[in-house]
This record gives sequence, structure tokens and C-alpha cells, in this order.
Amino acid sequence: MMDRDGSVEAVAWPATLAGAAVLGSLAIACMMPFVGIALVAAATMRRGQAVVTVIGAWAANQLLGFGLLGYPPDGYAIGWGIALGIASLAAMLVAARVIGDGALRTGRVAAAFGMAFAVNQLGLFGFASVVGGTDTFTVGIVARLLMNDAAWAGGLLALGLGLAHIAPTLFGRRAARA
Repeated sequence: MMDRDGSVEAVAWPATLAGAAVLGSLAIACMMPFVGIALVAAATMRRGQAVVTVIGAWAANQLLGFGLLGYPPDGYAIGWGIALGIASLAAMLVAARVIGDGALRTGRVAAAFGMAFAVNQLGLFGFASVVGGTDTFTVGIVARLLMNDAAWAGGLLALGLGLAHIAPTLFGRRAARA
């Protein structure tokens, strides 16, 4: 659990997730694991901190995309960027609701991931229905996104557990989410 006092402990895990967002953006810009990050934030942080973390990860992705990776600065691309941010926040809120306030359980986290992914993709499909782009929602593409987000979610949760074991004073109290 993160502290409210702004100490290093309070920002260590969110900064780690933000770093993952940056690495993810550089490695696989079109498959940024927004749902994976949203799930991990929901599972390991208070809601307010999870919201800030998801927004930070999204913002890092957008800054890298428009600043370094050459995303076109047109209304269509900016609109998709905003839609990705909203869909990521929706995924985090759904995951937080499914996980609840109790101890993390594998089944509950898996259900939260499934629901978060569905909400994310439905929101993005709805946006695509208005502005165009529904042709990118093929079974193959959505399946790849699902696998990518699931792998990132599992990897980030494992990273969190490993960091809690290696550096418990920085990362060890977050799992309680009190």
C-alpha cells in the first residue's frame, strides 16, 4: 500500500509502472498494454493513485508517440489518443470494482482482467464506429491485444511481487491496498 505523504515509498511502484509504459511504448507502440497497466494499478493501489498512474502511463505513451514516433498531429490521431485514455481509465475502474477491497485472489484478478479488457475494447469499438477504424477490430488483432495485455499484466504483477520481496521497504506494503 502506498503512503499518502509523497515519500519515495509512495511513488516507487507508480513510477515503476510509468517506466513500464515508456518501455512498452518504445518497444511496441501500437500494442501498448493499457489494460495490463490498468489492471495492475487497480489491483495494487488506492483508486486515486491508480487513476493518476493510468493517466501518467497514457500521457507518457502519447508524448512518446507524438513526440518521437511520429504520430500525425491531426484530429483523428488526437481523438484516438483521447479515446485510449478514456478506455484505459474505464478498464481500471471496472477492474477495481471487480477486485474489490479484499485480498487479491487469482480468480478475482483474472475476472477483473477479462472485464477490463472487454470494457476497453467495447469503448474503443464504439469510438471507431463513430470516427472510423472498425476494420482493425478483427479476431486476430483483438486476440493479439488480449495476449499482449495478459502477458504484461502477469509480468507486472510478478515484478511487483519480486520487488516487494527484494525491497520490502519500497514495495512491500502495496498489496494490502487498505
